[in-house]
Amino acid sequence: MDLSVEYLGKRFESPFVLASAPPAANAEMIARAFEAGWAGAVVKTLIREPFKNLKNRFASSRHGGTVTGFENLELLSERTPEEWFRDIRRLKKDFPGKIMIGSIMGDAKDKGQWMELALGCQDAGADMIELNFSCPHGYPEKGKGMAIGQSAEFSARITGWLKNAKEIKIPVIPKLTAAVPDISFIGEAVRDAGADGLSAINTFPSIMGFDLRTLQPKPSVQGRTTAGGYSGPGLKPIALRCVSDLVKNPGLPVMASGGVSSGFDATEFILIGAPIIQVCTAVMLEGYAIVARMRREVEEFMGWHGFSSIGDFLGAGQKMIRPFSDLNTDYSVKARIDSSRCTGCAACFVSCRDAAYQAIEMKNKIAVVDAAKCTGCSLCFQVCPSGAVSMADLGLI
Repeated sequence: MDLSVEYLGKRFESPFVLASAPPAANAEMIARAFEAGWAGAVVKTLIREPFKNLKNRFASSRHGGTVTGFENLELLSERTPEEWFRDIRRLKKDFPGKIMIGSIMGDAKDKGQWMELALGCQDAGADMIELNFSCPHGYPEKGKGMAIGQSAEFSARITGWLKNAKEIKIPVIPKLTAAVPDISFIGEAVRDAGADGLSAINTFPSIMGFDLRTLQPKPSVQGRTTAGGYSGPGLKPIALRCVSDLVKNPGLPVMASGGVSSGFDATEFILIGAPIIQVCTAVMLEGYAIVARMRREVEEFMGWHGFSSIGDFLGAGQKMIRPFSDLNTDYSVKARIDSSRCTGCAACFVSCRDAAYQAIEMKNKIAVVDAAKCTGCSLCFQVCPSGAVSMADLGLI
């Protein structure tokens, strides 16, 4: 099967790229990722001003021992732009078939900062430039990062600075934040300013909460915390919605990121219409070798449907995403329970009784549906731990 994809004139050997984040913090790390099978990497964001990271900057939420959400307070690259320019040049020499993407951030009012960093990445051999308009912590209070991406005016102005500069020859890709009322509105603004593609989304502004035994916030920095960036599996539905919106409008090619933990997750973004998938949190939790499993899972999906290339299903799911008004309220389903699989746990009974339509009874420790009361909401299907519930298609009523 052919997992290669084309994006903005460049061939990627597979859809999988390291996002601009801790797994892409230096050349040695990126080299190991390339050796493990990653098709490309977005370097950790370059910035000219010096800063210092917090020492305790990660937190997570768990369910059944599994990390379902992750928060970070980490800032951008602590390395100088000059160090990165050398590393990009070396990585392109050592791995000519891999794609290197420079990520940069500057001040919203300083064209010189953006031009300097963009030209440095280009001269070093970067294939593309990603504009960090989306970092949700630390920099928004300075008028950078997400503060830029929440303003159509600032986003378009900075994109235009680079696209109107004859010196910039490589694609320019703004990375947008989901923390806006309408991400397509920002997408339209940067498209009109000349953006070649889009990247979405970054982590989402969040507060992870408190350790209720110690009364310390998570993460705790001497008993204090701040809003950070939320990532991990819980972010995927938000990312899917944003990517879907951007693929429809403004319609520029999208690099997708947010909550991708498997090849099957990646496949959903490809179905939405994004050919390139950036990954961060899953690598932080499992290491670079996860890419081999992700590739196998995409191939497994392709085998189910007889697909031989990514192009066979790229964007195939987009036509299924419709406005609410297009959905047919006359379409009907009913819950069906397979008594041979029902364990008698009563999860469906309790949920239906307390949060739905009281359409399920327990008879001889087996759940039974009263079809006359069932409205087909599917709550029982969602809570059943044994797969005993299915939703029968009744068609139009």
